[in-house]
Amino acid sequence: MSQGQDQTLKFISNEYLKEFIKILPEVIDFEIDENTEIEILTEEQIVIEPSLYRPDFIARVGDIILMLEFQSTFVGTMDKKRFKSYIANFDLKNNDENRKIIFAVISTAENFKFAEYRINDWDLFTFPIISLYNENVGEIISNIKEKINNQESFDDKELIEFALTPIMHRSREKIVNQFKQNVELMNQINYDNNHIRDSTYGIAILLSNMYFTADDPMRKEIQGDYMMKVDCISEAIQDSYDEGEIKGEIKMVVNLFNSGKLTAEDTASELLSLNCKPKMISNVTGLSENKINKIKNQK
Repeated sequence: MSQGQDQTLKFISNEYLKEFIKILPEVIDFEIDENTEIEILTEEQIVIEPSLYRPDFIARVGDIILMLEFQSTFVGTMDKKRFKSYIANFDLKNNDENRKIIFAVISTAENFKFAEYRINDWDLFTFPIISLYNENVGEIISNIKEKINNQESFDDKELIEFALTPIMHRSREKIVNQFKQNVELMNQINYDNNHIRDSTYGIAILLSNMYFTADDPMRKEIQGDYMMKVDCISEAIQDSYDEGEIKGEIKMVVNLFNSGKLTAEDTASELLSLNCKPKMISNVTGLSENKINKIKNQK
């Protein structure tokens, strides 16, 4: 999970998260309605050691802990061991109230099924692998284009399905192309408010963090497109300056980072020198605001 993923989740509203969870199959058995409280816990999970990672998404949904892991390859034995460690680590360090924990994998590689990992004759770890593969992606995109052309409004479910369309494909080529197509469409949507807009691009960037590894050049290319075209970065930069002036130096630094010529830490240092706010720098680099503040204090 990338360092910026937790920050991205903060852009996604609770209402959006509820609609996203409703899309999951009924096999994830719990009720959710307008009164259900959701609290993102991913960032708060205590990790026992650096080599033990946490799942991509953890939330308290009412009285249940929901864990989701995104997987673009087939789930193997080592994956199953890792998933079991997620649950054990969270249950030991963070689950003082002994809430029920539900774990599931969202996969672009496999069809829906239950996976099992047996430690011994009586200890069996079972979890669902959920496929969002959808042969009707074209219809979803056509509906988005039609509503854009007619200047119609969108409901949350439509925008969530739209944001999820990249992982409704199987092949990498189609997933990449869908990410790129969505960048252009997102910028044409007339959002009812900034929260809805932020939630839509928040899900898109979250998915790109999950699908592409940190060293994948396509990740920087895709996220660079989102950052510059969906206005999430431009507006954050505007907040840092009177009258929304975007200085050429900032654009240059962001472009150097997106092209892989600057590390996240060096980019943060440069942008701090240009008086950019930690929130904006976090959006650009994927570093947490805590990490950025530490870099600031070292200057």
